Amino acid sequence: MGASLLIIGAGVAGLAATIRLFEFGYTDIKILEATNRIGGRVKTVPFGANVVEIGAQWCHGTKNNSVYDLAGPMGLLETSIVARGSRLLKSNGEMVPNEITDRLMTVADRILNEDAMSYYTGTLGEYFTKRFMEVASTQLTDIDSELVQTFLNFYQNFERGSIAQDSLYNTKASRWANSEKEISLSWKPTGYKSILDLMLKRYPGQAGQSIPIENNILFNKVVTNINWDQGSNCAVTVKCEDGTTYTADQVILTTSLGVLKENIDTMFTPQLPTIKQNAIRGLNFGTVNKIFMEFAEPFWTDMGNLFGLLWDSQELEALRSSAYAWAEGVINFFKVDNQPNVLAAWIDGRQGRDAELLDDTEIVKGLMFVLKKFFKSKQIPEPVKMTRSKWLSEKHFRGSYSSYSLTTDQLNTGCEDLAIPLTNCQGDPVLLFAGEATNRKQQSTVHGAIASGRREADRLIELYRSKAKSSMLI
Repeated sequence: MGASLLIIGAGVAGLAATIRLFEFGYTDIKILEATNRIGGRVKTVPFGANVVEIGAQWCHGTKNNSVYDLAGPMGLLETSIVARGSRLLKSNGEMVPNEITDRLMTVADRILNEDAMSYYTGTLGEYFTKRFMEVASTQLTDIDSELVQTFLNFYQNFERGSIAQDSLYNTKASRWANSEKEISLSWKPTGYKSILDLMLKRYPGQAGQSIPIENNILFNKVVTNINWDQGSNCAVTVKCEDGTTYTADQVILTTSLGVLKENIDTMFTPQLPTIKQNAIRGLNFGTVNKIFMEFAEPFWTDMGNLFGLLWDSQELEALRSSAYAWAEGVINFFKVDNQPNVLAAWIDGRQGRDAELLDDTEIVKGLMFVLKKFFKSKQIPEPVKMTRSKWLSEKHFRGSYSSYSLTTDQLNTGCEDLAIPLTNCQGDPVLLFAGEATNRKQQSTVHGAIASGRREADRLIELYRSKAKSSMLI
C-alpha cells in the first residue's frame, strides 16, 4: 500500500511492529532476522519434564502490560513460586532462621520502595547501604552484626541482576525509584514462547484470524550496514553479511543495544548523529545468565523456593583464589515453576561473564562445589542434565537487557534519544528504532519491547495516512 518496509530483527519488537502494520493493511514488508528462529531474547527450550526459559523468565505486572493483556485472559499466567519462600543459606551450611530472613528481606524491600529515593542525588548503592545500616541500628540490633553485613552484600548483588549491572553504585537512586516494580508471574507449562503465538493470534482457542508473516521473514540475515541518508535518493539500503542487499522506503531497526554498541562504527552510513551515538554508548547493556540443572530427585523440597547465598568473608577470599572464582557470581538458586526436579542458578556480574568462557563440565563442577558448601546438611547428587544461557557470547545479542548507568547521565542521554527516528531528504522518518532499550517506562521488559514495536509502526501508519490524504487533495 504505497511503501516498502524492512524490519531488522524478528524478536518481539520486530514482530509487534510487523503485526501492527499488517493489521492496517501494510504488508509490503521484509523481516531480516540474524538467527534461525523468531523470538529474540524470548527463548523457551525443552528441558527436564517440561521447558525452561533461557531468556525472558517472568511477566512483570498486570498494568499497562501487553504480555499480560494477551496471556492473562487465556489463563496462561500464575504467581511464580519465587515470589514466596525465600531462604538465606550461609557458606558454612547453616540456614538463617525464617523469622530473621523475613525481617531482613522486608527491611531491604521496603527501603527500595521508599519515596525519598526519588529525590536522592547519589547512587542506588549509596542510598540503599546508608538506609539499610540506619534501620539496622534501630530495628535489627538483636541480629548478629556479621550476618547483617553479609546479608547487605548479598542483597546488593541480588538486586544488581535487576538492572544487569556489576554494582548498584553504577546507577542513580532516582532511576531505580522511577522504574517499574511489579510482581513476577510465571508461565504455565507452555512457557514464554506462547507470547509469540498469542501475538500472531495462533494460540489454541484465541479469537481472530492469524497473522500470516511466514513468507515475510528471511532468516540468517546478518545486517552489516544501513545506508540511511542518500541525498536525493531517499531510499534506505541495507547490506547483509551474505552479500545480499535490500532497499526500502523505511527501516525499523530492533537490533539489541549490545549489537549496536559493538557495531556502531561500521553499521551506519553516514555515521549516526551525536545524540544517537551518545544514547547507544551511554545506556548500559549488561549480562545476566541462568544455569538449569535437572536432578533425578530434588533435595531441596523441604527448604524453600529461592535460596540466597551468604558468603563468610574468609571463605569468600578462599573462593576468589580458587579454580571456582567465577562462582562468586552465583547469587542464588531457585526452584523452577512446573519443574519439580530442576534447580536454577542466577549468575551475573564480571564473574558471570567469565563463566561463559568455561565448558559445561567446569560449570557443573563449580556449582556442585557451591551446592555442597551451602546445602551441607543434604546429600547432593550429580545433576542428570544441565543447560544454560550465554547471552554475552551470543553475537546477535551481546548481553541480556538495558538499564541506565552513571555514564547515561553524564552524557545527558537516555531511551528517548535512542528512540528518535532519523529522517530522509524530505524530512520523513526513514530509520526508526525499537526494542526494550528505547522504552523508558518499560525498559528491560518483553512488554516494553512489544510497546516499542507498536509505537514505531503507528508512527509509519500515521505518516502513510498523512501522505495519502495530501495526494488526494492535489
